[in-house]
Amino acid sequence: MKKINIDRLDILSFFNGLVFYAPVALLVRTNAGVSTAQFFVLQAVLSLIIFVFEIPSGMITDRIGYKNTMVLAQAALVLARVLLLAAYMEGSYLLFVAEAAVEGLAACFLSGTQEAYIYSVYEGSRCPVKMARVSNFGTAGFIVSTLLYAAIYQMGAIPALIAATIAASAAGIPCAAGVEREPYAAMPTENRTRGRAGMLAVFADARMILMVLLGAGFSVAFLLINFFYVDKLLACGLRAELMSLIIIAYSAVQMRAEKLLGRIPGARCRTAMLAFILAAGALMAVFGVSRTPGIVVPVMVVLPLVLTVPQLILVSMENTYIDRCGQESRRATILSAANMAGNLIEMIVLFASAFIAGIGVFACFLGAGILLMVLGISNHTQNTGLADNR
Repeated sequence: MKKINIDRLDILSFFNGLVFYAPVALLVRTNAGVSTAQFFVLQAVLSLIIFVFEIPSGMITDRIGYKNTMVLAQAALVLARVLLLAAYMEGSYLLFVAEAAVEGLAACFLSGTQEAYIYSVYEGSRCPVKMARVSNFGTAGFIVSTLLYAAIYQMGAIPALIAATIAASAAGIPCAAGVEREPYAAMPTENRTRGRAGMLAVFADARMILMVLLGAGFSVAFLLINFFYVDKLLACGLRAELMSLIIIAYSAVQMRAEKLLGRIPGARCRTAMLAFILAAGALMAVFGVSRTPGIVVPVMVVLPLVLTVPQLILVSMENTYIDRCGQESRRATILSAANMAGNLIEMIVLFASAFIAGIGVFACFLGAGILLMVLGISNHTQNTGLADNR
């Protein structure tokens, strides 16, 4: 496979991974006088903005292009973090609300845009490999910011952490502006189905429904990892401080996704996807029921990688399906709608998990693992050919 060189999109992802205030994100609000109730209101504002503007932002993206949208989103991200610094310095709740709203808009414009851009530039099996490469640079940025957090905090506490993050985000604007413009060539006619399916027809098809469900399954799995890894450490008799090392370890291991995807032939992507999903489901089940540190810690380190590989293949499958429906001119709108539907499904699953958690955290991982395997098998059966080379 042809080597994919480092480009501005990789560097942009690295800069966006440099969130120096991430370890104290909650303190940024509470130290400025934001109460717990107000904090949840801010999260609600963020979620509401994303929900309301998800599809409109996709429509705008389809009109102005992926590259222009990435520049717009990056500028919005810088503005949001400038507002965050101002809100912290002034102790202004209204500025925190404004920051949440602008951050939500930035998230809307970023939603699916980068993946759609990569799919339009990198053909066939190179698409998920490039997605993994870009994700790796973001992960590298996260690791660097985690390692530099203490030193920057010593220099100027929370304001210095936010200022350093603003500088990194601002450096991403020329990177976004300098990426190659996406091609506008149409898909070859032999890769299309007859006719042009409308937006509703795209989502009425069982194949798209299964892909949306599977995408939500991946999101829930990562949410469980973020929420309950620390609890599992404590349940195993380990110290919570070990979590920082585990985060760095699984982030480094997760970066192997690019190499793994690069070794999978395009015609075998669908089979490899199913194998990884079954492995992820089994690991989640083992993680849920085990309390042996020698089993739990290795699973914690490996599980994010095993989830990432099929998740990236799924993104490529969704884009291939859009092309075969003849809807490439509405790609961003459809991906935004898919993300919205996935978020709704994710919310339903999380509410259900709140009841399941009464049985125990193990039940959440066990149930999510089984659900992921069922969805993976169903998706493998229905979506024949969508993971192959275009």
